[in-house]
Amino acid sequence: MNDLLIVKDLKKKFTKKGSRGTKEITQVADGISFEIKQGETLVLAGESGSGKTSIARLILGVLEPDSGEIIFDGVKITNDQNSLKKIRLGCQMIHQDPYASINPRMTVLDTVKEPLEIHQKGNKDERTSYALQALGQVKLEPVEEIARKYPHMLSGGQRQRVAIARAIVTNPKLVIADEPVSMLDVSVRIGILELIKELQQKHGISFLYITHDLSTAGYIGHRIAILYSGQIVETGPIRDVLATPFHPYTQALLDSISNPDPDNLHREKEIRIKEQTKSAQQGCRFRERCPYAIEKCMQEPKLENVSKERQVACFVKIN
Repeated sequence: MNDLLIVKDLKKKFTKKGSRGTKEITQVADGISFEIKQGETLVLAGESGSGKTSIARLILGVLEPDSGEIIFDGVKITNDQNSLKKIRLGCQMIHQDPYASINPRMTVLDTVKEPLEIHQKGNKDERTSYALQALGQVKLEPVEEIARKYPHMLSGGQRQRVAIARAIVTNPKLVIADEPVSMLDVSVRIGILELIKELQQKHGISFLYITHDLSTAGYIGHRIAILYSGQIVETGPIRDVLATPFHPYTQALLDSISNPDPDNLHREKEIRIKEQTKSAQQGCRFRERCPYAIEKCMQEPKLENVSKERQVACFVKIN
């Protein structure tokens, strides 16, 4: 499979004034590199504030990177209108909040048609037809009846299906799903995840699936990149990474799941990371929270190969 999206050494930092005139720097992306192949789901996982959504916004051109490259479908994305138009048509986004991401004053039909109108695809009748087809693909039926409704008439799960229909109506090659089930009832999450998998298999869409929840990540992903404080600390095939994590932070994320592996309940949760509001300023950023930190962790570890398909940025490597 060919690489659809290539991100190379992406860097972005925000600077704001702190107390007494000091500068506070937040590095949301510090040398981020990854690829997404056609028809593949890459999971970008990390806790809140790790930089996941900012990376998505950098890819879509909403934020401009300080440095690095983004190549989508063979075209380098810069701030010129042609390349931005290409990625904004070929890459769509599903947002976290199905209540805030849909205009309450627009009908479902108008909501799904909106990207077609923005990108001037088809005439009025064709746009209506494409939108109704998209609603059918996300299993919102009867389609004509749902199309006439307003968001307040729908459940949270139905609203998120409308958001998915809006994302696929332009036939994108890549969809960025930013915590798409985190605000939904547990009972409807599996249905949304199944829908995403079905759409991928049917249409060959690639997904960048952003989450803090490794239980949903394991269900939907092919590969995973673990993000901590703007840096990828571990990456590889998702089943391998979740079964035998090398980085203590990956294990800590796994420990936050209740019984992540019912067949392996005897495995004790030995990792207990320390609470820390800010990352270490020198060396490994996870050092101040890591129970395995050694003197060498005062240096910054590089993301290095530990096998043919796996990389980790850690001097200790817990497995």
